[in-house]
Amino acid sequence: MKGIISSMEEYALVVGTAFIKDGALLIAMSESSSKKGKFTLIGGFVDEGETIKEAARRECQEEIGAGFDIEEDELLIIKTYREPALSDPNLLIEMNLLLALKELDVELVPNDEILEYKWFKLGDDESILSTAVKDHFIPWAVENNVMY
Repeated sequence: MKGIISSMEEYALVVGTAFIKDGALLIAMSESSSKKGKFTLIGGFVDEGETIKEAARRECQEEIGAGFDIEEDELLIIKTYREPALSDPNLLIEMNLLLALKELDVELVPNDEILEYKWFKLGDDESILSTAVKDHFIPWAVENNVMY
């Protein structure tokens, strides 16, 4: 498995980046999240030697594709917490949620990593969402008037 694992307590560092457009959140069905039938944020494991923002930038480039790029100063770390991984409940992750301060400027096309993209608005069916989105990002976004 790739990703940094802490030696003191077993957990993997993970990033999830939120893109907002007109009050709606970009969610994605990745190859791994599809096993649980849940949409999540653009993201993945932090590779050894990467910072949180470097990992988020790389994951955005890989999962959005189409030449999309985002600079580290266009990513804001908003929340960090630990929970079991969606793809493997036996794996504890330390999730780092980031807000993209840059709008998407490319067409979203499914690729090797992402099966489907959706724009999620408040009031849509939350049963399709991962806990990272439903229990952590959306409450933050509502409190901070990012989603409406």
